[in-house]
Amino acid sequence: MLTSPSLSHRRIFPWSLLWLLLPLAILVPGIAGFPYPSPEARFSDLSITHYPNTSYLRQSLLEEGRLPLWSSNLLSGMPFAANPLAGVWYPPGWLALILPLPLGFNLLVATHLLWGGVGMYCLLRAEGLAPPAASFGALSFVALPKLFAHYGAGHLTFLYAVPWTPWLLWASRVSFFRKTNRGVFAWQGLILALILLADVRWAAYAAFLWWGYSLAYTQWPDWPRRLAQLLGQSLLALLLAAPLLFPLAELARLSSRFTMTVQEAMAFSIPPQRLLGLLFPDFGGFHEFMLYAGQTVLALCLLILIRAVRHPAGRVWIWSALIALLLALGAYLQPLALLAQVPGMDLLRVPARWLFVAGIAMAGAAACAVDALVAMKPGVRPRAANLALTALGGFSLALTAGVWAVSDAAPLNFIWGTAFLLASAVWIGLRLNTRLPMSIWLAGLFVLALVDWLGVNRTLFTLRPAQAVLSEGKPAVEYLARQPGEFRVYSPSYSLPQQTAAAAGLQLADGVEPLQLATYVAYMQPASGVPFHGYSISVPPFATGDPTTANVSYLPDPVLLGRLNVRYLAAEYDLPVEELQLEAQFGATRVYRNLLAEQRVWLEPAGSTTTQTIASPKMLSWSPERIEVRARGPGLLVLSEIAYPGWHVWVDGNSQPVVPYDGLLRAVQLPAGEHQVLFTFRPASLVLGLIGFSIAVAYLAIAAWMGRRGRRMHHPLEEAD
Repeated sequence: MLTSPSLSHRRIFPWSLLWLLLPLAILVPGIAGFPYPSPEARFSDLSITHYPNTSYLRQSLLEEGRLPLWSSNLLSGMPFAANPLAGVWYPPGWLALILPLPLGFNLLVATHLLWGGVGMYCLLRAEGLAPPAASFGALSFVALPKLFAHYGAGHLTFLYAVPWTPWLLWASRVSFFRKTNRGVFAWQGLILALILLADVRWAAYAAFLWWGYSLAYTQWPDWPRRLAQLLGQSLLALLLAAPLLFPLAELARLSSRFTMTVQEAMAFSIPPQRLLGLLFPDFGGFHEFMLYAGQTVLALCLLILIRAVRHPAGRVWIWSALIALLLALGAYLQPLALLAQVPGMDLLRVPARWLFVAGIAMAGAAACAVDALVAMKPGVRPRAANLALTALGGFSLALTAGVWAVSDAAPLNFIWGTAFLLASAVWIGLRLNTRLPMSIWLAGLFVLALVDWLGVNRTLFTLRPAQAVLSEGKPAVEYLARQPGEFRVYSPSYSLPQQTAAAAGLQLADGVEPLQLATYVAYMQPASGVPFHGYSISVPPFATGDPTTANVSYLPDPVLLGRLNVRYLAAEYDLPVEELQLEAQFGATRVYRNLLAEQRVWLEPAGSTTTQTIASPKMLSWSPERIEVRARGPGLLVLSEIAYPGWHVWVDGNSQPVVPYDGLLRAVQLPAGEHQVLFTFRPASLVLGLIGFSIAVAYLAIAAWMGRRGRRMHHPLEEAD
């Protein structure tokens, strides 16, 4: 069993941590731009999702002084605070609100990566590693190519959440080795709560790693205490994150994602042949399947794997990496496909996300190998290490030569991987077989690894100027924004990019959003005319992957769209529907007016089977969460707004039930006479979440008070570190 780590913080930030800044230097050119996977890529989650969400959050907080609970920007309205991609409940993410976007996003990503590197350093030092080895492990984390691949994809919340993982493991290790939990009793729960609030998807993977790591260092007699600690801290995290988790659970239950099949859930299982990505980088490759960790890291991990160098923490890290790689295969291993059907395992629906765990574990294992090499006595010549490095380099060289012979040309990634693997093997061999000065050997190791990472990572993203991204579809968007009144717009060809539409304040009936209401998806199938085959992140779906042509064969229904207050449609092709009148054209983008569009509110007589307006209700005020109307009954007052749990209605100050209209919209029955009707959004799930959060805060306050009282009752040097 490992001894208790030193908790001294005197050398927690050595000068060697300045190496962590170097991998982030490639973000500096164009740091005020939007990241995309490649210069040719058309979409990035940062521009499509995170920019509109953060802009809406900033507008609500700074201009309107309210925390947004509902948004009307996409899909005719969605619960905003329940969406984990909205960033409402992650406090560090709010720092982006005070800076121009996307500059604020990029600075926060760099800060989180740096913070994760420092956490990795603290964790490895707590494991007993020397500062140079811990610094190499920290650098391996910050420069991990998978992080930069997801940065290119615009996965902002993942890049917020993953860097907290080393801190979670550090808190677990430190808190368990202390004789008392004073001062660190809640760190694990607090950090896991931050991961949940940053990206609830990553929290499931992080929790598995946290539990596994914690139990790996626990001897059997201590298991009850460790399990109690893990359960207690997990419960604390869930309560602290309850303001997000309770509304999210309600939204997830009502969303189309809830009906995903196992095959859809396991779609991003990494194919076995892709495991060659450990040896050969996938320049500009698909972010989910990116598993390259660097050839220096791979060579060092090999030494731990074959036990050519021995380190107690190294065994835990290397087993963690191997298990994560196995789980990433997902559907390609039948037992794992069956495991995905177990209730609760749907949180781990993307097997390729285990590659993050593998990358973190490989960084830890490589650091342990460096620590063992640094401490190695002069004159020791491990034959097993020399043989393994030679075999790995020979295999890579033979594979590259074989590909070259078959295709008459060796791909660049094969040449790159082989060259850096051979260079890494030679440099590690110099330490194994010679008395090369330690300072020179360590500097060469850092430089060799850094050049490898920088060369690969720079191909995984491109930064596009903000002005270019925010001008996509701008002529049509500006034209529509000038039109008077409240209305929605629908595009079957994504002619109105979400970032541009959000900047202009347009309300869209279509949208790209992973969590869609199942009732809305069912309604939009006949309304859009586009067939829905399984789960899709967009409404309407784009079966061919090219929005400009995917739905050219399908015609929308102006009546059904009209009930959603869709007054205008924008498409990259003709829409030959009689009730759609062409009003303007900007390049290939046609703008049509829907002659059958309903107003945002209308009144129907009792028993009517049509949407014919027999009276003209007056909209007194409208905001996403509060709508006030004056109308004369009797009849059914219908709002062209989505019905959802948490919406309440008052008629002349008296509470009335919300009546679903067409199974989708909000409505209320009005008696004869003139009435004032008020709709407000106050979800019970949020109230329950805030109660859970209050319980957790009260526990923390009581525990902190008791801990402070206990410290006053003990000698001040009793707990000295």
